[in-house]
Amino acid sequence: MKNIDVILQEHNLDRSQIEELLRQNRKIEAIKVVRDATNYTLKSSKNLVESIEGNQTHFIEDDAFKNSKVSVKMLNKNGKVIIRLKLNNQPEKIVFPSDPDWAEVKKAMGNNPQLLAYEKAYLENPNDFQYQKNTLFIEEDNSGKWKFVLLASVITIVIIYFIYSKS
Repeated sequence: MKNIDVILQEHNLDRSQIEELLRQNRKIEAIKVVRDATNYTLKSSKNLVESIEGNQTHFIEDDAFKNSKVSVKMLNKNGKVIIRLKLNNQPEKIVFPSDPDWAEVKKAMGNNPQLLAYEKAYLENPNDFQYQKNTLFIEEDNSGKWKFVLLASVITIVIIYFIYSKS
């Protein structure tokens, strides 16, 4: 259990702003304010807002994703939606509703209307999404290779410098 006032102070959240949004029946906006400031999961942000709404002093954080880093990107390239998922330290990948990691996408994005439309379209005709599967293994992050080349070049230059400076 966490003290609500301590959390609000740690994240520079204004309790009166959240309470005002609740008085105006703008609970979703209050949850968004909390989520943006704290990076809590949607469930934890909702729990915190509801604890404030119920005049409670403490709340229980949902720790389902506490040790997990999930990043979901929904991109629209030339009218075609692409969903990218990055879990923990794994490389980012394109995911589809048939992918075992799709549940992570749904947890992270909730009932996003665009995501639901994408999922429905995919389930109705997966062949329409073949263009993404064809490029799935072509796209790769080469930054690691460039870092290695750069490091090797610097080491080579340092070695050459020391060899010529001693001559």
